[in-house]
Amino acid sequence: MTNPRESITPWWMPEELSAHELRVRSGESPDANDVKNDFASYKALRSGLDSLASGLFLHNEWELWRIDTMCRDYAAIVRACRGRDPHTVADLGCGAGFTTGGLQRAWPLAKVTGLEVSFDAVQFARGNWPTCMFVDGAIKPSQLLVGSPFDLLLCQEFYPFTRTRSIADHREWLLCLLNNMSNGGLAIIMVAASTYDSINDTYAELRREFTLHRVQVAVPRISRRLPLVVSRVVAMLLRDVRPGWVRNLYVLQH
Repeated sequence: MTNPRESITPWWMPEELSAHELRVRSGESPDANDVKNDFASYKALRSGLDSLASGLFLHNEWELWRIDTMCRDYAAIVRACRGRDPHTVADLGCGAGFTTGGLQRAWPLAKVTGLEVSFDAVQFARGNWPTCMFVDGAIKPSQLLVGSPFDLLLCQEFYPFTRTRSIADHREWLLCLLNNMSNGGLAIIMVAASTYDSINDTYAELRREFTLHRVQVAVPRISRRLPLVVSRVVAMLLRDVRPGWVRNLYVLQH
């Protein structure tokens, strides 16, 4: 299961994402206007196109009912693990900020920070969720995050956990989360159960090294009106026959 680091830096690493973002924003990239690329999509969204025309729906959750369903599940997990609400929340790889806004609705008294490499996405987010703080720039595992430490860190389809099965990379990023976590804090890493080349592949080994457990829940369109305990039962029934209808939530505790 353990793979050596690739000799060529993968596209999803922070330095590569940052360089690509600059090329798209300046118009130097061939996909600068292709909204299938997330940076081009964020640029189009900031220019005034809606969530469909800008292609945002390809890259971010944006429908409020879906986001509120997911945040409800996150809140239930936090209550079960911590017994109290978080005072500080970080949304890593927050995109255009829709989920960050959902986290603020879930915990209106918390200080919620969204961190995202895309300048355009952060500018859009700042204009739409003024009660949240947004930071643009690449997130690097060796650096402390702005606003650290956090009671809760959310990594929702965050690239280092979803584009490689390298346990060395996953270990490095889990340590990064722990280094940015308050005492008694936790992180939630959300990855679709059907996603390969991800933490789904390394979880069995990582759980031997970290206080890490997995919670499987149904996707929002199924779990919308279900309490978490029922959503988990439904997910257990679906995971082998319809893995695309199941979300894997990895909970890392300090």
